[in-house]
Amino acid sequence: MAAELKGNLLAGLSWGQGDSKVLCLHGWLDNAASFSVLADRLTDLLGDAPVTAVDLPGHGKSPWHSAGQGYPVWGYTHELKAVAASMASPVDLVAHSLGGSLALCLAAAFPEFVRSVVLLDSPGPIVTPENQIASQLRDGVLSRDKLRPSRQFSSIADAVAARKKATPELSESALTILVERNLAKCESHFEWRTDPQLKLTSDLRLSETQVEHLMRAVKCPVLSIRAESGLLPLKFFEHRMGYLQNVDSLQLPGHHHFHLEEETAPAIADAILTFWKGL
Repeated sequence: MAAELKGNLLAGLSWGQGDSKVLCLHGWLDNAASFSVLADRLTDLLGDAPVTAVDLPGHGKSPWHSAGQGYPVWGYTHELKAVAASMASPVDLVAHSLGGSLALCLAAAFPEFVRSVVLLDSPGPIVTPENQIASQLRDGVLSRDKLRPSRQFSSIADAVAARKKATPELSESALTILVERNLAKCESHFEWRTDPQLKLTSDLRLSETQVEHLMRAVKCPVLSIRAESGLLPLKFFEHRMGYLQNVDSLQLPGHHHFHLEEETAPAIADAILTFWKGL
């Protein structure tokens, strides 16, 4: 059973007992509850050793960034460094999708806080070619004029149905886990907790060369687990993992959120535990 984090910079959940050395980082528009199934399995395998998952800034129950600050991939590093420093660091990061990009940023810039990284269907940051920087900036600025308030729902079931349109591969149980933590109850309706700014086009992104240098700066051991039915092709993963100095790569059955499904999460947990035992 997960418990709410208390007294931390970011909201989140914890499983097990004691001071955690495992920090889980979720994907875009998800939240800490996305690790519920995997964390339960890991704590069982580790003899009730604690696992922590945070709601990233702008997600779940964590604070939003200020208007105009945005959410560039490097812009989470300050908060995550503070969380890692408050734990029994150096930490073992387990990171899905966007969270994997943030884990790489933290491990590259602050290696003293990170013992290892597990990437779950995450090959690193999205890039913009250097010759498109002006158009990227234009699109990002113009997107702010289209900012919409949080969407409202009359029931949790309506919110689950809306999320299913975005991620139809998710089972009903997995959808419910994600959605319930991501809803705020108002007087007559529910609305998303996520910051609407998260859906804006980025003003700037890293280039492929910058991603290469970032990933080459990661010195700790990395385990990359690709979902067989994930979002990006195997060749792209192989190319990106080639930037890392110390990486083991494997592929396991499942879709992009394979760590949230009862059928596929156990194999992921087993692979992570084997990786940690070899550190």
